[in-house]
Amino acid sequence: MRIPSTQALRALVSFARHGTVWQAAEELNLTRSAVSHQLRMLERDLDFHMLNRVGTRVELTAQGRAYADDVRQAMLAISGSAARNIGRGVAGSLTVSCAPGFASSWLCNKIARFVSTYPDVALSIITPRRLGALLHKSREGFIL
Repeated sequence: MRIPSTQALRALVSFARHGTVWQAAEELNLTRSAVSHQLRMLERDLDFHMLNRVGTRVELTAQGRAYADDVRQAMLAISGSAARNIGRGVAGSLTVSCAPGFASSWLCNKIARFVSTYPDVALSIITPRRLGALLHKSREGFIL
């Protein structure tokens, strides 16, 4: 048994989620042939039967579904760990200047996630009454 490629594992998880090679290919921005190839290589590398081929249709075996679920859980754990650790070690301050409407309609939904991801960054939000004042007094690198 060889360790499967990440691309083959992503193809498997996408195929399991959608149920068709075509939809998996769409999601992964690959050709159907590339997804089929990845699935065949995965079966070869793992040395167990994961797919049933019925005419032109391909479906997962019970063992294939169980393996795909395990892989999906592992990928979620990896991405969750990355998200939790991405902000560690980042410190300082960030000032965001933007129009009040933008702050209330879009930015407010993003603040909690930013603060939890980057707990050591002091965040300030400035919303002047007039956008012109914002343009003339800006010290920030960008204006939203």
